[in-house]
Amino acid sequence: MICSRLSLFIILLITTLLSSAQDKRVFDSLELIYKTHRSTDSDFEILNQLAFHANNPDTSLFYARKCLESSSENYQKSYSYSHIGNALRLKGDYLAAVDAYLTALDYAETIVTKSTCLLSLADTYSITGNHPNAVKYYQQAISGLESNPEQLANALINLGDEYFNVGVLDSALHYFKQAGQLYEQIGHATGIAYNLGNIGLVYAEQGKSDAAEANIQQAVSMLEEMEDYYGISVYLTYMSDIYRDKGDFSSAQKYCERSLRLAENYGLKEQIRDASLKLSELLEQGGDIARAYTLHKQYVAYRDSINNEETIQKIADLRTEYEVGQKQAELDLLTAQQRIERLFMIGIAILAVILLMLGAIIFKFYRQKSKINLELERLNETKDKFFSIISHDLRGPVMSFMGISRMIKFLVKNKATDQLLEVADDIDNSVQRLSGLLDNLLNWAMQQQGHFSNVPEKISLRELCEDLVKTLDTMAQAKKITLEADISTDIHLWADRNSTMTILRNLVSNALKFTPEGGSVRLSATCEREYAVITITDTGVGISQDKLQNLFRLQAKKSTYGTSGEKGLGLGLQLVHEFVEMNGGLIGVHSKEGEGTTFTVKIPVYEHVQDTTSVPS
Repeated sequence: MICSRLSLFIILLITTLLSSAQDKRVFDSLELIYKTHRSTDSDFEILNQLAFHANNPDTSLFYARKCLESSSENYQKSYSYSHIGNALRLKGDYLAAVDAYLTALDYAETIVTKSTCLLSLADTYSITGNHPNAVKYYQQAISGLESNPEQLANALINLGDEYFNVGVLDSALHYFKQAGQLYEQIGHATGIAYNLGNIGLVYAEQGKSDAAEANIQQAVSMLEEMEDYYGISVYLTYMSDIYRDKGDFSSAQKYCERSLRLAENYGLKEQIRDASLKLSELLEQGGDIARAYTLHKQYVAYRDSINNEETIQKIADLRTEYEVGQKQAELDLLTAQQRIERLFMIGIAILAVILLMLGAIIFKFYRQKSKINLELERLNETKDKFFSIISHDLRGPVMSFMGISRMIKFLVKNKATDQLLEVADDIDNSVQRLSGLLDNLLNWAMQQQGHFSNVPEKISLRELCEDLVKTLDTMAQAKKITLEADISTDIHLWADRNSTMTILRNLVSNALKFTPEGGSVRLSATCEREYAVITITDTGVGISQDKLQNLFRLQAKKSTYGTSGEKGLGLGLQLVHEFVEMNGGLIGVHSKEGEGTTFTVKIPVYEHVQDTTSVPS
């Protein structure tokens, strides 16, 4: 029995035979227009028609790609990819064709365009024997073709034929009947005829000989009116099979001879082959051995001829397949090489990033190490200066105690006890100097280690200055120096009490130390925005300009002597500077040799801090 898309094949064959010459003329005209009267605005329309009317799949593919290049709208891209898919399917590149149809489907905007793409996908899957996908896309296409009866009928007949090819006869018959109803509604005579023949083939497979005969006979009658001899020959052969199965060998022979005559008249080789074989078998059964032998020889001749053509075609197909395989192998090799190159480049990039990160880490490490080394050098230098000062300035008070001890022994031995009172005064002075030196030393050491407590609180500057004047008044009277504090308004500081007292005590002590007898030291204060400005002014010897540049740095040389030979540890002003910064303040100095010195200290005031940070009182 003849099978495999008979209806679709015959319809396409007829369409091709009737329209090929006309399409060639249309294509030639369009190509002439495209080459001689090109216009950018009309390029797409002309290229679209060229891709549609081209008889050669390579030519169609060429113009379809040109059409895609000129596409700007989605519907234009959908048409272009559909043409590309059609050309690739004709060339046998089904995988690429499916990809093109799916792309066309993505760009499709209307239901009809989408359904057309789905129908093309279904046909491609049917040709490649992928029944599940063919049925899936035929059904999706059918759901969108209700507004186009002719395309809907073609989709239904193709779906029925798909089920017929896999032996699902009930479904095939169902869809053939639906297609037949649509062909009758639109008056499509060719579609009606072939659909009747298809239904007859289903009945024949189901064993319903009478129904098969009626449908095929009706299809033959309609095809005779249309002079479609290929279809008539095919269906007459089926009629012969039906009558032979019934045992009516005479009718079977009559239909077979009629099929053979038509095939011979119109040069239908395959039908001559099939009809010759069937008729030789019927004649052999009827006893006409001579004619049966002749027809069998004719069958063998046509079979060999067709087989030779098929063999040649298979060889050509194999060659094409080999060439395609070679190209695919080359493509796979190129793809693999590109993948390896990409991986290699990625590896180099990753290695470069790692090296850069490692370099950055090493650079940061050495930079940090350099900073640490510089800090260690600074600390080591500070340590050397510190020990130099200690070895020089602390030795004085200690040695004075040794001298006083010897003096006491001498006075006691000579019973000059009345002079012991003067020695006691010397002891007091030495103790005070040593105590001050040790206090500064301890505070500075704690500050350097970060252990000095810094607890800001509200401090009355007036009270602080009055306490300081009381503490240092004895020292001032000893040198007949006028020491006074002029704090007209009660200013409140926001600072640590102990460090603030140390700042003022060191500055006033230094002022007393370097002010000669009969001089004066004065404390005053005013408010200037967020700071309390405290000034300590003396009428002392002043400070040279070269010493002013390093005044707040720890120096290795020994301390400067005061106007009465007083010594300091050399830490006082550095401690003042660090404590001022610790409290968020500023310090400055103005001095002129022979006239005196003025230190200016700025400490944050409580009211300003309270306004900005809501500090509780």
